[in-house]
Formats: sequence, C-alpha cells, structure tokens
Amino acid sequence: MHKMIFRISLITTTAILLVSCSGNSIRSSATGWPYDFKSENALRKTQKQGNTVTNVPPGMVEIPGGTITVDDIEDYETANRRVNPSVLNLRKTITVNTFYMDAREIRNIDWREYLNWLTAVYGKVAPEIVEKARPDIKAWNKGLGENEPFMMNYFTHPSFNEYPVVCISWEQAVEYCAWRTDRANELLLIQQGVIKAPDFNAIAAMTDLASVKKAIFTTKEFYAGPLNNPASTFNGLYPDYRLPSEDEWEYAAYAKRPGSTVTAVYPWDENKFINVKNQKKLVAHYNKASVNGGNTDIFSRTVPVTKYGPNDFGLYNLSGNVNEWVFDRYAAKANISKIDSTDILDVFLPDQLKKPDSRVFKGGSWKDPVFWLHPSGRRAMAQKDAASDVGFRCAMSAMPLLIRKN
Repeated sequence: MHKMIFRISLITTTAILLVSCSGNSIRSSATGWPYDFKSENALRKTQKQGNTVTNVPPGMVEIPGGTITVDDIEDYETANRRVNPSVLNLRKTITVNTFYMDAREIRNIDWREYLNWLTAVYGKVAPEIVEKARPDIKAWNKGLGENEPFMMNYFTHPSFNEYPVVCISWEQAVEYCAWRTDRANELLLIQQGVIKAPDFNAIAAMTDLASVKKAIFTTKEFYAGPLNNPASTFNGLYPDYRLPSEDEWEYAAYAKRPGSTVTAVYPWDENKFINVKNQKKLVAHYNKASVNGGNTDIFSRTVPVTKYGPNDFGLYNLSGNVNEWVFDRYAAKANISKIDSTDILDVFLPDQLKKPDSRVFKGGSWKDPVFWLHPSGRRAMAQKDAASDVGFRCAMSAMPLLIRKN
C-alpha cells in the first residue's frame, strides 16, 4: 500500500513539474536538463553554447583554495567539551585546492529528476535499479513514531520540492553523483553538436539491459571509445561530481573572509561563541528545544534549502537543517588533531558504527542540539544506512575551461 501511494504521488508530482506558462521546458538547476526530457526534441532544443562553456558546473559555486587554522577558545561549546568541559579542542590546519560545491543541499525535486530518468531508462528492463535508488522513507520512523506523517508526504508532495532530500544512504549519494556527472556532460556534448540527444522512445522499446546500457551515455565510455571519437576534439568535460572530502566541507563551512584574521565558526557572526545565553542569535535550523541533547521539537522538521542567508562563499545551510554526508571513512582513534576528535566522539558512537564501512556526516540538523552545528563536529553512520536528518550536497575538483578545438 505504501509503495503504491509513493508511486502515484511521484507520477502526480512529475506531471506538475512539466507544466510551464510559456510552453518552454523547465530546467533542472542540478543537471541543466529539461524536466520533460522525454518529450520530442526536448534536448535538441537546448541552446548551442559556441566554442567555450563556463567551467562552473550547474548549481555550484567556486570555493577558492587555501589554508586556514582553526583554534579553540572557551566561548563556544562543541561535542567533546560536553564530555570534558575544562579541556579545549586542539588546533588544526586545513588546506584545500580550489574546488566547486553545490550552493545548497540536494533537494527532493533533484532526486525525483534522478528517479524519473532511471524509470524512463531502466523501468522496463531492470526495475531493481529504480527501486535501489528510492529513499528509505521508513527512516522517518526512527526515533519518531510509526504514524510519522512525513514518511508518506515529504519526498513526493510538491510542497516539499525545495526541501533537502533525506533518507538517502552514502552509497545512494555516490550513485547520484555518478549519474549527475553523466547527465551534465551529455548535455554539454549535445549542445556542442558532438553527440545526438538520446531517443527515449527507442530506449523504452528495448527488451534487454545490455541494449539499454549500450544506448545511454556515460562519461567513462565516451572517453574510452576509439581514438577518432569526438572526445579527441575536447580538452576536457566536467570532472566527476562527488561527495566533498571532510576537509573541503569544513573549509567551505568556515568560509574565512579574504584578509580576515578571524576564522568564523558560523556564517552569521565572526564572534566565535555559542553558549546558552546567545543561542537566540543563531541563524540556523536546529533543535532549539534540545539544549542538552534531549527531546526533539516535534513541530520542527527541515526547511527549504535556501531558507537562511548564505555564508561568504555563497553556500546555504552548512550549519543546521540536515547533516551532510562527506566522502571520508570513519575510523575510531584516528586523527586526534581534529576538533571533536574521534577518540572523544567514541563516547557518542555505538559499537555497531565503529566499522570500516562507516562514513562521516557533518553540520547538524533539525533534530540535533546546537553543539553539532560546529563545522568541525563529526559523526558517522554505516554507508548503507539512511536517516531522516542526513542529506548531502555535491562537490567537484576545479578544472580548465571546456574548449572545443578547431
């Protein structure tokens, strides 16, 4: 019953998305693709870009590389100081190369775009691929209740289009990144006239998975083709979309101002404080009813991904709303130089999470107490698991401009 409602809601939402007052295609800010990609000539109508294309990927902003040093003072609280209030965190230095990062968390509408494409391509010959990509909506029940209303409505209802997708595992997030890489590069090549747009009607008529895989574009196969294939006329496409490293995520969250001698802990104030009397000044979405990490405010869930103002890099909600997956593995007793070091966080992590397949998530969420909003706070979860307070955003390494060789 739940699965049937889920699918009906998804179809209804998809139909709503395809309506445009002007009659033109509404485009995804995550991939640049029109949402009505299956309609005749939808991709063929995409505007040709000439000889150069900006290297800033759809939906992303450039994060200039550099080095920051993070110190600790007594004016703000972090998770490890919950355990040892008189012990300051250790100093650490973060160095990153220039990279790109999504300005906002991946939204429900972005994930539905992904599911719609998978359904159009694999729904007939490999429906298990589609099912594997669906959010684990039952994760809403964990710690809440069996009648949690968000379980059936949050992902499918159009009212939540701009809210962050949750109930997504680390493994699902990685698969999405690979899919997004292929769709962004495919669109660039179509716009440049290098390849033809896919024929989704022909793909829908195919009866075996091998034929479907041969018909769809992947960046890896494109570059692995014959020496005289169209890839030789380019000096590069978009690199892989991926999850940010933990250092990249932290560097982006601190967003140190150029020339500033202060590394801001939060985007709304350079003062490095976070204590009970100043909590009302915090511009973030977290569990204000849980000062001591206790009961969750039952009327609080996620908020739209651009609800609060961005930090100085133009990034929204790195503190609060939902925790975000990063690429790094979690390893107990590793890297004690990190703030909220993992030896301290072992106090918070149950034994079943101290495994090689556990991955780090960061940022704090709607159900977390305030100290988890600190950019250096870190927790972990098994990479195959999902939660109603964990989402993600993508990153990408910086590369030269895409230039067509004449």
